[in-house]
Amino acid sequence: MKRFRSIAEIIIGALYAIGAIHQLAFVLRDSEAFYEAMAAASWIPPATALIEEVLLPRSALVTITVGVLEAGLAIAILLRGSAVRPALYVGGAFSVLGAITGGPAETVGYGALAALHFWLASHRRTSPTHELDVA
Repeated sequence: MKRFRSIAEIIIGALYAIGAIHQLAFVLRDSEAFYEAMAAASWIPPATALIEEVLLPRSALVTITVGVLEAGLAIAILLRGSAVRPALYVGGAFSVLGAITGGPAETVGYGALAALHFWLASHRRTSPTHELDVA
């Protein structure tokens, strides 16, 4: 089980690294269109209003913030030290936000991802390992 947890953490860290690159290299080019599409896909009315009224008018700033957050989570998780556990909790909260603001498929996907984050964090030791626990 320890091996599964370590591999899952590494995959999540890599996904955050890819997400950061995607946000900063591609979404930032046309962040307004990205958040317009996000609002159109959102199926929870208060989330749609949040996207349209808060995120969309600040789309470039939000995109940069998300990219920096994802980069920080990737670094914290992939360094395999004491920051992994809190990074997983933050990533879980970020996934909950994705579940709330997405369409039905994102709600299911991000909801499952949030559950995985919280499960991994709750099963992680509080002391750092500084080693790859895949054995």
